[in-house]
Amino acid sequence: MFDTLTNKLGNIANKLRGNVRITEADLDATLREMRMALLEADVALAVVRHLMDVIKERALGVDVAKSLQPGQVIIKILHDELKMVLGGQRRDLDTSNIPSVILLCGLQGAGKTTTAGKLARLLSAQGKKVALTSVDATRPAAREQLQLLAKQADVPYLLGEGGSPEKMAASALKQARLGGHHVLILDTAGRQVVDDTLMAEIEAVGKAVGASERLLVLDAMTGQSALEIADTFHKSLQLTGCIMSKTDADMRGGSALSVAFSTGVPVRYVGTGEKLDAFELFDPERMAGRILGQGDVVGLVEKMEASIDHEQAEKAVQKMKKGKFDLMDFADQMGQMQSMGGIGDIMKMMPGMNVPQEALGQFDDKPIKHMQAMVYSMTAKERQYPKVINGSRKKRIASGSGTSVQEINKMLKQFSQMQKMMKKMKGGKGKRMMQAMAGKMGLPAGMPGMPKM
Repeated sequence: MFDTLTNKLGNIANKLRGNVRITEADLDATLREMRMALLEADVALAVVRHLMDVIKERALGVDVAKSLQPGQVIIKILHDELKMVLGGQRRDLDTSNIPSVILLCGLQGAGKTTTAGKLARLLSAQGKKVALTSVDATRPAAREQLQLLAKQADVPYLLGEGGSPEKMAASALKQARLGGHHVLILDTAGRQVVDDTLMAEIEAVGKAVGASERLLVLDAMTGQSALEIADTFHKSLQLTGCIMSKTDADMRGGSALSVAFSTGVPVRYVGTGEKLDAFELFDPERMAGRILGQGDVVGLVEKMEASIDHEQAEKAVQKMKKGKFDLMDFADQMGQMQSMGGIGDIMKMMPGMNVPQEALGQFDDKPIKHMQAMVYSMTAKERQYPKVINGSRKKRIASGSGTSVQEINKMLKQFSQMQKMMKKMKGGKGKRMMQAMAGKMGLPAGMPGMPKM
C-alpha cells in the first residue's frame, strides 16, 4: 500500500532536502507535483485540495522563510499534514471491559472473516484471552470458515445460540463472560451491497452486546467507493474505526488517506497479506514517515520484537563471542530475516535508504531460501565442520536441496567470510562495530529485541 505515493512523494522530498533557498515559484512547482502524485494515488479531490491549501499557507509562513533549511521544513509540514489526514494520533482498541466486544462489519468479499482471525491472533499474542464468534445466520459456510481460522489462531470459537443474529451475539457474549475472556470478536453478516436490512441487523447486534469497538472492514481495492461505504456504515453504527484489508494488492492507498479525513473514521489496522500474521497496527505518524521515504524505526523494532526468537538469538551471540558460529546458526539467522518479511520489507522501514519502490519490489528472497535448503540438506557434522564437505558431499547436498555444486561453493564462501567477520566482532571491538553499523543505518545502538554483544 502507498507504493505509488511513496515513490512520487519520496522523490519530491529528496529534491527538497538540502535546498538553501525556495522561492514561491519553486513552491508552486513542488505543490503541483504533490497534487499530481496524490491524484494518481486515487486520493479524493477534497482531500488533495485541503492538503495543498494547508501546506502552501504554512510553507509561506515565517518559519520557512527564516529557516536555514527551508526544504526540510516543508517536508516536516507535509509530514505533519499527512499524519493529520491519516487520522492524527494512533488509537489503541478499547478493551477496558471484560469481556470487551469488537464488532466487525462490512460488505461481502471485503475479507471480514479473515480479518477477524488476524485480529484474534494479534490480540492473543499481546496476552489477551480472546474468543471468536459469527452471527451470520444465513451463511453456515462463513461460520465454518471462522471456526477454522479460530483453530489456526489458537483461540476458542463460541457458538452462539438463537434464531436471530442479536440472540446469537448475546449467547456468545454470555459464554465469553463465563469463560473469563478479555475480548470477544464478533463477525457479522455481509451483503454484496449496502441495504437497510443489513444496517438494521448490524445495529441490533451492536446494541444487544454493547460493542465497545465497531470496526468497518474495507477492501483497499474498492478505491473511491470506499468513502461512500464508510459514510453509510458510519451513519448507522457510529463506527470507531476501520480496517483496510488486501493492502498488499493496492499500490495506491488513496482510499486510506481519503476515508479518515472525509468521514472522521480512523484506520486502525491494515491487512498486508493472506496469512494470519500479515496484519499490522496503523500508526498515522509512522505511516506518514514511510510515505515520505523516512523509514519506520519503531515499526522495525516492533517487527523484530514479534519475529525474533530471543533465546535462539542469544545462543547465536554467545557462539559469535566464542567464534563458534556454524552453518546451522547461519541458516537460522536467514530464517529470522524471512520471518520479518524479507529484505524488501525490512529496507522499506530503514530510514535514509532512499531505494526506489520499483527496486524494492525486485529484491528476491529466493537465494536466502536456497541457502537454507542447502544447510538443511547437510548432516550435523557438515553443518558444524564445513571443511569436511568434499566433492561427493557437495553433489549429495546439491541433489537434496535442488541446487548446483557451484551454488554450494558460493554459499560456503559467503559463510567463510561471515565467520571471519564474526571472529573480529568478539569483545569490545564487536560492540563498537555493531554501534557503528547501527549509526550508519539510522538505528538506535541498543535496539530492543536484539541481544547484547
